[in-house]
Amino acid sequence: EEQVLGNREYARGKKLEQALEQEQPAAAGGAPAAISNQVKWAVLAFLIFQNSGASLLMRESRSGGQWNSQTAVIMQEAIKGVLCVGLLLRSGGVKALQESLTLSSEAIKTSVPALLYLFQNNMQYVAVAYLDASTYAILYQLKILTAALMSVLILQRSLSLMQWGALVLLTAGASVVIVSQMSSGGASTAQDGGSIIYGVVAVLMACLASGLAGVYFEKLLKGSTMSLWARNLQLAVYSLLVGFGSLYQSSGVDAVGQDFFKGYNGFVWASIINNALGGLLIAIVIKHADTIMKNFSTTLSIVVTTAASTMMYGTPVNGMSILGTALVIYAVFLYGGMTGYSTVAGLLGRK
Repeated sequence: EEQVLGNREYARGKKLEQALEQEQPAAAGGAPAAISNQVKWAVLAFLIFQNSGASLLMRESRSGGQWNSQTAVIMQEAIKGVLCVGLLLRSGGVKALQESLTLSSEAIKTSVPALLYLFQNNMQYVAVAYLDASTYAILYQLKILTAALMSVLILQRSLSLMQWGALVLLTAGASVVIVSQMSSGGASTAQDGGSIIYGVVAVLMACLASGLAGVYFEKLLKGSTMSLWARNLQLAVYSLLVGFGSLYQSSGVDAVGQDFFKGYNGFVWASIINNALGGLLIAIVIKHADTIMKNFSTTLSIVVTTAASTMMYGTPVNGMSILGTALVIYAVFLYGGMTGYSTVAGLLGRK
């Protein structure tokens, strides 16, 4: 049984994949139509672009000026909510929209992952203020560890010996990256007076929230007949209510009024749109992406992010950071049960 990766996009994608498989006509002999290599490579390119863009755009947006990251999280949820409203109206009309917004026990259950995701998104923006993009991208893979542990504790799943070994390698690789960055001081100048420790703590808290929320959200999706877009709309509504309340309490009335967009620039908007649309688009394209491709895209996005971070910000690269990155990348593949030639052959569509 495939293990949950622990993020909301994965849970969305699996749910949508099941729905699309029921609607997709089968090819001759009852087998699903084969996915062309052109489509597979296009999906791979999109996943790399989205994953790399998330780290780089958030990092660049935080270095471009002073603005309130809470407002960015609120805008992400607002965009997702508007899109979900449109999708619900298209698929089920006004009735489907009314049902999704009706206060019920199912709707109240959605508040738990909504609060966790809101906390996770805020911690991500805190992390990139102290860490360079490549270090953040690598450490954020620890969400696999937290998701696996939560799935064992909450969903009573069992992991193979190879998967436990992969989690050990993942933790070791992330630790090596942290040590390499602390020894080189590469991330300590990300913000005046900042420290890599603050960034690491923020990433770990984001990963913990991601793992817990992802497993809880998966349990909600599997135990209910409510549509995927209705759940996502509920997530957005709860996030907006809590987000605006928290913003008002911490920054006052001006923050929710005339100063809401203060300090915004093109990179801030690009980061908001990428994060908002990324999850919903991934839920669609994941239909054409198998486990090999998803993990391969994670690997390449780490490489792309590291290269871009080195060129744009002068992020130091040394032997320890390369070793830690390699361990994290290998752990991602090992956790998915993929090693050796079969992984490359599967990606290329060869037998």
